[in-house]
Amino acid sequence: MQEKEAIWLTAIYRETFPQVARVVQRLGGDLDTAKDLFHDALVIYLEKRNNNTLDIQVSVKAYLVGITRILWMQKFRQDCRHQSLDTLGDQPDIPADLYAPEADKSRSLRQYLQAAGKKCLQLLQAFYYEQRSMDEIAREFHYSTAHSATVQKYKCLEKVRETIKRSDIYEEATA
Repeated sequence: MQEKEAIWLTAIYRETFPQVARVVQRLGGDLDTAKDLFHDALVIYLEKRNNNTLDIQVSVKAYLVGITRILWMQKFRQDCRHQSLDTLGDQPDIPADLYAPEADKSRSLRQYLQAAGKKCLQLLQAFYYEQRSMDEIAREFHYSTAHSATVQKYKCLEKVRETIKRSDIYEEATA
């Protein structure tokens, strides 16, 4: 290898490998895997360049990162295919909470609506499920105007939202 080629290779390695290592780490690989894959990508690049079959539209750095990513995906697929079931042992571990429903997670929408009160449940049901107009709802629930019924519907929805916000499932979803 010529001195000029060695200097270029060292420079491209220093410039590109840190990014390759980050990509492989984000994909679940370790430093040794990143090194192996990057070396393979370099070999592919150099072979194509020497055979005059290299036709890239991006920088050498981007090309090497892309090749490394493709090599990682191929390795990942191959590793998944070759994983032995013997590694599981006789009794695979099943999480204790797999079949046990969690209190708030198993709570249905109807339970949240019921927590707002019977009248709210009926009003929301009439509007959303029965698709009745606010004028009809105002007459049935003895509100003076359709606007009053709309305001009450809004208050009912706010009660439901507050109930959901106080639940564990809301905290888990927003965490």
